Amino acid sequence: MFLKPFHFCCYLWLFVLCVSEQRFPYDGPENELTINISPGATECFYQKAKAQQTLELEYQVIDANFKDVNINQELDINFQLLSPSGKELISDFKQSDGNHRYEVKEGGDYKFCFDNRHSHFSTKTVYFEVFVDSDSDDYDDKWDDYDFSPELLYNDTMDQIKLSLGKVRDNLDVIKHHQDQMKAIESRDRNLQEHNFTSVNSFSTLIIAVMLAVGTVQVIMVRSLFEEHSKLHKLFKMLS
Repeated sequence: MFLKPFHFCCYLWLFVLCVSEQRFPYDGPENELTINISPGATECFYQKAKAQQTLELEYQVIDANFKDVNINQELDINFQLLSPSGKELISDFKQSDGNHRYEVKEGGDYKFCFDNRHSHFSTKTVYFEVFVDSDSDDYDDKWDDYDFSPELLYNDTMDQIKLSLGKVRDNLDVIKHHQDQMKAIESRDRNLQEHNFTSVNSFSTLIIAVMLAVGTVQVIMVRSLFEEHSKLHKLFKMLS
């Protein structure tokens, strides 16, 4: 049964009134974090997942520096994903970024580590995002916690609302994921530009200082050629 747009909007408004004072029945197990990993150190985290779920993890090295001095080091890190039983599932060696998707076969706490032991001086700043897809059955069961009017329960309006909100939820998750990706890329590019800016300024300052020193020496030497009582003139005369 199809509803007219006006009737559908009315039912949707009633639904919003019913749940406006309650928590929205979706809480996606998605986490993101930006961490600093000292040279020679390893940082590990845990993510709980059930069998038949999908574990997605993405990371990027967005900065590398030596204490308080910015140095354009290699933006790389070692990555490792371990199962609850300790079996190695995924391993990356000296990568600047990574995007992994794993179909969970064993329920439990999955361990993933970022290893910076190959670096002796550079502290790495790593942004990562981990996501475990929610079970559709669990999501549908949460709707049973709410009381709706008979008009909503005994027609297709409730199914339409669930379908529409499900699509909105999925689209918002995709949008947020892409926004987080762009934010990490923007942060990495900005750090690289700042490092390059510092390097160019330092090199330019050094070149200017050398040019001034060379110019000063040349002026002194030229003047000494025309001053008979100068020490340099006497030295040049002795050498000649």
